[in-house]
Amino acid sequence: MKILRKIPDVFGGLSAVLMVGIWVMMTAELVARNIFSSPILGVSEIAVYLYVTAAYFGFSFTQKEKGHICVDLLYDRLGERAKQIVSVISYALCDVLFACFSVCIWKAFAASWAVKEIQLSAMKMPVYLLKFTIALGVTVMFLQFLLDTADSLRVVMGRKEEKA
Repeated sequence: MKILRKIPDVFGGLSAVLMVGIWVMMTAELVARNIFSSPILGVSEIAVYLYVTAAYFGFSFTQKEKGHICVDLLYDRLGERAKQIVSVISYALCDVLFACFSVCIWKAFAASWAVKEIQLSAMKMPVYLLKFTIALGVTVMFLQFLLDTADSLRVVMGRKEEKA
């Protein structure tokens, strides 16, 4: 179980590395275009793919750290046990939602992979690769919601919460 809890950390780290990579690529593109009058073809397209990947890879880490926006108007007025029960219900709903998202995006990836789908722009960009990274990110988010559900259930049932 501890290994499963490390996966969002790995994906969060990958997200950070991708963001730095985007910054370096875009800086190089700006320098090449504005100083040497020689743009680097495909940098914008690659940056978009990397940005989408970084966003999806960062979701699970943000969830693990409880960093997503949440409306606490009523939640803060509840007792501790009621808060945990509400958390279990909301996590269970997220489990169902992200299970559906995972299935759908893996199917979309499989269909895209089967035809080797590409996007024609400054260069041929493999769409199936982007769909694969989105599927990975959504699946890891689903995993994190399952872990959050299990943790909240443990608390509701009076058992000690497992930590990484």
